[in-house]
Amino acid sequence: MARVYYVDVAIPADKKKRGKYKTHAVFDGSRVFRVKKLIELEDAGEIYVDALFPELYGEVLELLRRGIKVYLLKDVTKLKKLRMENNLKKSDENDVMLLSRVSRNYFRVLTIKEMERKIELDALISNYERLTRRIKILKQWIKDEVLDYGLRGPIKQMKREKKDIAKKIIKTVSNNVIYKEACKRLGIKRGSIELAILTVKLPLHLPLQRLKGLLGFVPDRNKARYNHKLRKHVASFAASLYMGAKKGVNFSDEVTEIINRLPKKQAIYKLELMTLKALRIAHRMATKPPAGE
Repeated sequence: MARVYYVDVAIPADKKKRGKYKTHAVFDGSRVFRVKKLIELEDAGEIYVDALFPELYGEVLELLRRGIKVYLLKDVTKLKKLRMENNLKKSDENDVMLLSRVSRNYFRVLTIKEMERKIELDALISNYERLTRRIKILKQWIKDEVLDYGLRGPIKQMKREKKDIAKKIIKTVSNNVIYKEACKRLGIKRGSIELAILTVKLPLHLPLQRLKGLLGFVPDRNKARYNHKLRKHVASFAASLYMGAKKGVNFSDEVTEIINRLPKKQAIYKLELMTLKALRIAHRMATKPPAGE
């Protein structure tokens, strides 16, 4: 008989930085155990998860193709409320058991089409990031050497390819409600590749304080134990806001006030935090249950 499982999904570890493989907490209605991969739940009929990270898209797609239904919690604050109501400490074990008590109205079913689209978009973002790194390295080589070794041509070609990929990503994300709301709050047009990538890649279901920790917006940058790749996207977007404002581009009053009041370094840091907050609020608005639920 097909089983029903509830899973408190672990944030995927950065193997290069930490060397640890995080496991997911699973509750089957009677006991809590751990698995490294969701596809280990071979006898499942339904799986309810509290979060969905890009690293898990392939596994979820495989589960769906096997005929296993996967449901995603729409609003993670429901778990926090249940934890407070039951006077429980935050832990994987407590959260996964509480997840089983959340009404199924607070979950949405994931589909094969949706996951295929997410995987395709994730591949585009990976290509965009790879081209960004290569262009930067090749430019540095030219800068450090007297000769360009014929690299200027390939750099131009990669820039064109990068631009085409950026257009595809923006086109795919432009109608995303979180992206649209974040653009509105920051007073920008829907055309930022960095904000589009952050909308897709950031685990916006997490509370703002945990997002800050994940990106190194804490004392000593959490001793360099943070997601460097996502932090670069936040920094690039904040820098683009600063440079745009200096060139006369109009943004929200709050963005403009920060840029005019603070020195460049402080202003960009403040804009990074503002970007994070705008995305988090946009996510909460998008996932907020209808009145009365």
